[in-house]
Amino acid sequence: MGLNGFIVMAPGGTPIYSNLAATKLAMAPTLLAGFLSAIQSFSRQLVADPSGGISEMTMHDIKILYRNIEGYSFIGLVDSNDKIKEIESVMEYIICAFLAKYRRQLHEGKIFDTTEFSGFDGFFEKWRRGKEKDLQKWCERVSPTLLQGVLNLLVNYFPAAEMVSVNPGLLRPIGRKLLWVDVNVTEPEEAKIFAALRDKVSSIYGQGMFEKIVEEARKNLATEVLIH
Repeated sequence: MGLNGFIVMAPGGTPIYSNLAATKLAMAPTLLAGFLSAIQSFSRQLVADPSGGISEMTMHDIKILYRNIEGYSFIGLVDSNDKIKEIESVMEYIICAFLAKYRRQLHEGKIFDTTEFSGFDGFFEKWRRGKEKDLQKWCERVSPTLLQGVLNLLVNYFPAAEMVSVNPGLLRPIGRKLLWVDVNVTEPEEAKIFAALRDKVSSIYGQGMFEKIVEEARKNLATEVLIH
């Protein structure tokens, strides 16, 4: 049981990363990505909602999971008989890791050489069958920004949906548990989010708790190397 395949597509549908080593698919990654992108595009036109589309579909014995963050499509391939909820959690953390490692490249959007993403293979192979609790520990220790690090810790205190409500325009759910901070967030916007999070944490867990969480996130940010 685990995530057998993982594809990341740029906003235009071009695959920038794929690892299908554990699948039984005979189709080339580029052709598969084009097929999946076309299905998703058609589904959005069908419902007349560019932000909608398919989140999950099954073809024979393969279940395909779709997630969209920052305009990029993240696609997971799993055995249809596996426990999907558990694998969805693993996929959520793997997406967070990919976003964190390649934050700068994805933000710039000018991707001319996709071989730079092949460095993610080692992480994917290591964690595609990982346990959520182990991935959670990893995610808490590694973050590209202080705000992202704080959010990765706060998932232990609040449901993702509750934290998204702090700023739905800039805090995006990756899945049921994790959030991602929009890469275009400005310093004043970050400051407002920090203030809102401080109020939320302090009102429930008391004064000083938020500062402890921030300090832990700051320490991890300063000492951890982002994805070997």
